[in-house]
Amino acid sequence: MRLGIIACTALKPELDHLLKSIPEAAEVIYLDAAQHCYPQKMLERLREEIRLLGERVDAVFLGYGFCQSLRGIDEEFDFPVILPQVDDCISLLLTPERYAEEVRREVGTWFMPPGWTEIGAHMVIKELKLDRAIRYGRDPMEMARRLFTHYRRGLFIDTGVGDRKVFLDKALAFCKDFGLTLECTTADTTLLAAWLRKARTGTELGGKRRQGKTVIGETRA
Repeated sequence: MRLGIIACTALKPELDHLLKSIPEAAEVIYLDAAQHCYPQKMLERLREEIRLLGERVDAVFLGYGFCQSLRGIDEEFDFPVILPQVDDCISLLLTPERYAEEVRREVGTWFMPPGWTEIGAHMVIKELKLDRAIRYGRDPMEMARRLFTHYRRGLFIDTGVGDRKVFLDKALAFCKDFGLTLECTTADTTLLAAWLRKARTGTELGGKRRQGKTVIGETRA
């Protein structure tokens, strides 16, 4: 049985770690982070990626939460698609309860698990298309800082994977760029691992369904 994974790069460190022990994982596709800034485009992109990957695997796991536009996407296909039923990747790592607790502590929190520390100021400028400001003689970085006016705290989430010092240094650099106070917390991959286990079950179900009906990319014998 073959399991396909489509995920946000924000979850890459944790997924890479977990997938080492999942032999069913046949193909992994990571998409650029910050696609949730454009919800409808994100939905359309995921639909297409799922459709194409579904031709080659028995089930697809999505390394996302609802992310504003993905709720219900797992019910649109005739093969198993497993979407964690949480708001976003932060909830998937911290758990929804801890996420809500941290927001109560400081509404203006920019959450940074290891994968998000790779999103430096240059990526913010790129993803929000602020680099266009140069055409009009404006500073993209200054515009980016204005978008962070309501943020006060950068919260690094140590999930126990990868080089903590490297991730922490990048988190600190991001906070300096945007005038945030850096704080740290810890989390683990328990909830993410649980959803991956459900995906493995979906792989088995997908294989059975493929034996009994036509699916995308295949024809009846």
